Amino acid sequence: MKAARLHQFDETLTREELLRIEEVPEPKVQGPDDVIVRIGGAGLCRTDLHIVEGIWRSKLTPPLPYTLGHENAGWVEAVGEGVRTVKTGDPVIVHPLITDGTCLPCRRGEDMYCLNGRFPGASHDGGFAQFLFTRERSVLKLPSNLAPKDVAPYADAGLTAYRAARKAAASLRPGMAAVILGFGGLGHIAHRFSEAFALQQL
Repeated sequence: MKAARLHQFDETLTREELLRIEEVPEPKVQGPDDVIVRIGGAGLCRTDLHIVEGIWRSKLTPPLPYTLGHENAGWVEAVGEGVRTVKTGDPVIVHPLITDGTCLPCRRGEDMYCLNGRFPGASHDGGFAQFLFTRERSVLKLPSNLAPKDVAPYADAGLTAYRAARKAAASLRPGMAAVILGFGGLGHIAHRFSEAFALQQL
């Protein structure tokens, strides 16, 4: 398969020098809850740019070169024998973290603190490729009216903003106010979620 591979950390490189399109082996189903996703859209996150600039080089575990991309959506290409919630051909959005579901943080509903979490695009190959390896816990079937390319950025930016808006909504009551500082990629999404939560309370 084709993948856009990062070969070195350097903020001075041109776009053409930064990521190289290369042929790499396709990921394969190995376990019962494995899911292979054919990528239909992959968002470029500020975190990806920080990775490229080398800001996170001490925190990253994969050896270079590797494939970036943690905001992914597409169609299920293959599933392990234990997968029940999606099937081949289903459109899905992919949570940016692969979790085990059994450790204490996962059982508390704090999956982002999973003791065995793996992060596509940071700890192993991500979605700037034709196919992505993940697990059943990390895919959510999309309704038929949503195209994967249109929702891929919500896999990370949307989740981040949703969590903040949900936490705020639990504390805010009618007549109270909240302030969003910064109206960039996350801020405008948080605003939309805040509106939705406000309507639910009416």
